[in-house]
Amino acid sequence: MTPLLLFAAAAAPVPGTVAVVVRDGETVPAAARYVEAATAALARADFTPLPDAGHSRYVAELAVSTTENGVVASRGAEVAPPVYHGGGFSVGLPSRKEQLHALVVTKLRVTVSLRADSQVVWTAEASTARAAGTASGSPEAVATALCDALLRWFPHALPGPLSVP
Repeated sequence: MTPLLLFAAAAAPVPGTVAVVVRDGETVPAAARYVEAATAALARADFTPLPDAGHSRYVAELAVSTTENGVVASRGAEVAPPVYHGGGFSVGLPSRKEQLHALVVTKLRVTVSLRADSQVVWTAEASTARAAGTASGSPEAVATALCDALLRWFPHALPGPLSVP
């Protein structure tokens, strides 16, 4: 007689309540911004965000790491909007000078688990490389880009880690 093996495939999470937390012991630049961005992305996926992980059906844990990986040159600085000074306007002009900025690689890993028994129901990872000191490289812009790209897939499985431009 051949033994019958049964495998229980983990079902995709169904919409419910979710609390977003940053992994314990992790200090993340703009941690609040990552929580806000992930919360907004999960709400768009029809999950109801709760501020307290003790009452939600799911807990989404964020793990963020950043590494400087060389420098990059960027052309021109952002221009300030025109300013009125009593009897005239002041208009800033963009610089044609190249500036060196640190290239920062940021990785985000999201693990969603059931609060009741800590069973992991979804996990995914995304990364991006951006120039520090630029608008697209600000912690807020990076948090939004990574959370939006990664959680757009939730609750469906990803084919592998995402690379976000």
